[in-house]
Amino acid sequence: MHNALVRGTLKADGDGRLLVPAKVVEPMGTGRPTDALRVLRDTRRATARCLERRGLTRPRVRWDEFKALAVSANRK
Repeated sequence: MHNALVRGTLKADGDGRLLVPAKVVEPMGTGRPTDALRVLRDTRRATARCLERRGLTRPRVRWDEFKALAVSANRK
């Protein structure tokens, strides 16, 4: 469970939508690399605690499906 809040403009792009990012808003802090590392570290710990409290294991990421989506998106 990782997140980022990205603000921008949503524009029509053919038969879909395209987000044109303008800025990243908290929790990334000031934008320094150390802030990003801190947020990632803290988020990983919070995720581990959340899963542990619920007796769940970390879900397997199906990278092959993500890669297929990326390839499909790049063709448009």
